[in-house]
Amino acid sequence: MQTVIVPLDFSQTSLNAAHYAFNMYKNRADVNLVLYHFYKDGDDAAAEKNYLENLKKEFAVSSTTTETVIESGDNFIDSLAAYAHIKAAFMIIMGLTGKTPLEQRFSGSNTLKITEKNVCPVLIVPEAASFSAVKNVLITSEMKYVEETPTLLAVKNVLQHFKPSLHILNVDESHYVSLTTDFKQERDKMEALLAEFTPEFYFMRLHDFHEAVNMFTQDKNIDIIIIAPKYHSFFEKLFKTQHTKKMIYQSKVPVLAVYE
Repeated sequence: MQTVIVPLDFSQTSLNAAHYAFNMYKNRADVNLVLYHFYKDGDDAAAEKNYLENLKKEFAVSSTTTETVIESGDNFIDSLAAYAHIKAAFMIIMGLTGKTPLEQRFSGSNTLKITEKNVCPVLIVPEAASFSAVKNVLITSEMKYVEETPTLLAVKNVLQHFKPSLHILNVDESHYVSLTTDFKQERDKMEALLAEFTPEFYFMRLHDFHEAVNMFTQDKNIDIIIIAPKYHSFFEKLFKTQHTKKMIYQSKVPVLAVYE
């Protein structure tokens, strides 16, 4: 049984993420969906508990197991990370808003902070996203230092879970008619490491990284973008810090953040 945690503060964004998670795992008997709410000591949790139970009843139409958890304390991030660690969570699914810098500072901070806790993969769901399927997954890579790493193993676990078509995109303004020897060697290594998923490789010569990713996402009907920020892995410097944040906030499809 794999545990998937959905933190809820009962905002529209978090409720949308909960419905996204429910539809993603609907009728998966091997998944336990945990509706998680945190409140600070001294707050009245009676109403929140009632909201959680009503949502659990709404999800009861599925064969997926759903449970509710309410915790209290002083720090939401630490409590959620500790709970996910104890439960050996497969994934945390959270909503995100942040069209403006002010919104990013307040409503986006918790989502980004939990990804940095490095407990399990975190699926970040845009506020307007609705689930349809996980048929096409995109990984972007600089094609450098390709090797077997814990990050790669975590990515493989997710891919095995959904069994999508895998697309690997490299964006580099220096690409010309043919690939350099270095790019070919790194591509061959990655193809061997991910052979069970039969990856397709794409090389785009564009200066604007985000424009390239957005175009590719639309053209290939991408359902999830996987990123591995911060750590060195076969995604070496996959996203610089500003790339990571911009991608997360501007993406119209969910972004799965996987750390070492």
